[in-house]
Amino acid sequence: MKKLLKVSTLTLAVLSGSAFAAPNSGDVQFIGAVVDTTCDIVPLADTGAVSSVVQLGNVTTSTKAAGSGSNQSPVVNFSLKPKAGTTCNPVAMSNASFAFSGPLEASGLVPQSGTATDAIVKLRAVNAVGGAHDIDKTRTTSDVTLTDLNDPAKGAQFTAQLIGGTQAGDYRSALAYVVSYN
Repeated sequence: MKKLLKVSTLTLAVLSGSAFAAPNSGDVQFIGAVVDTTCDIVPLADTGAVSSVVQLGNVTTSTKAAGSGSNQSPVVNFSLKPKAGTTCNPVAMSNASFAFSGPLEASGLVPQSGTATDAIVKLRAVNAVGGAHDIDKTRTTSDVTLTDLNDPAKGAQFTAQLIGGTQAGDYRSALAYVVSYN
């Protein structure tokens, strides 16, 4: 009986400890594509430098929410291109499709961190098949011809513009992209 009581006490202690433990959960995203041919696509600043950071500069705060006539930074050009010295030539394909994933809303790219919590970045696909368009929650993809993608002067061209809101501070956000060919 003493042995049974010790086991029961130990079991209760373990169970009660786990009942008071705070839950720990999270979210993991897995993004990829299966294609016949792949090529290394890298982001390039308008200066031609390889960089995954787009510097948007500073804007002043506004008395209005971002997107409603707020202060705006100059438009920053950047592109996604094949790594220097390579081309993307999948057999029988004519376009590259860029699919973006991240904190996109109807107004644009919202911050993931920073204290400028109501600022947004307006993203625009410049040389998209079918014409220029915004990248946002309602349209997360952009196609570009392989001819443009492989042109060292072009690539898949985009613009970004920081639009300030009422909150001062830093703005930080990111997008993941996956390229497939069609």
